[in-house]
Amino acid sequence: MNPFPENPAIMLLSEGAAFLSDTSTLVVADVHLGKSAAFRAKGLPVPEGDNARDLARLLGLAKKSAAEHLVIAGDLFHAPSGITPELETALADFISELGIPVTLVAGNHDVKIKQLPPQLRSVPYLELEGNCRVIHDPAHAGGSHLHLSGHWHPVVKIPDGKRTSLRLPCFLLRENTLVLPAFGSFTGGAIVVPVAGDRIFVALRENVVELPPELVF
Repeated sequence: MNPFPENPAIMLLSEGAAFLSDTSTLVVADVHLGKSAAFRAKGLPVPEGDNARDLARLLGLAKKSAAEHLVIAGDLFHAPSGITPELETALADFISELGIPVTLVAGNHDVKIKQLPPQLRSVPYLELEGNCRVIHDPAHAGGSHLHLSGHWHPVVKIPDGKRTSLRLPCFLLRENTLVLPAFGSFTGGAIVVPVAGDRIFVALRENVVELPPELVF
């Protein structure tokens, strides 16, 4: 799905990512590696396994899309207490098998990590071709760029009855900023409160479709 007639290189993927075909760049946001470990460090009995699942999903998506550059639009990590030796090893193995450059646009959780893995290039924002800029927080958007961001973990609520509704991760396009859904499987989400002009996209099986405004407004 391409929501940008003026920039046909940007595609929305059903896995919750954006792919820029002109530079073969894959963009995801809010993986929050180590979140379950951070919860366990506080005494909460949260099971392990989310790091391995999410890294496997991300590796598979990068291979499937033939990406030549992986960009994380913030919050690759969750908290310092979640950076275990096991996670460090798993991430190093992931980057080695991935075999392409990885750039982290530092998010508000990432800046808490004193020492990021040396295999990661960390930047405050990233300029890409097509007047496109990757940021973490949509509040930092400005100028004429098309911004790709994360941070909000957008979820759309779709009523399907008087007392029931669907809640789906979504892409939110607001003015010149595209907010990506959280990629991490243990991140949760915030229900989007639409404003005039918003466009919302969700994954339905293998496709990404735009929701009619009357479903969510």
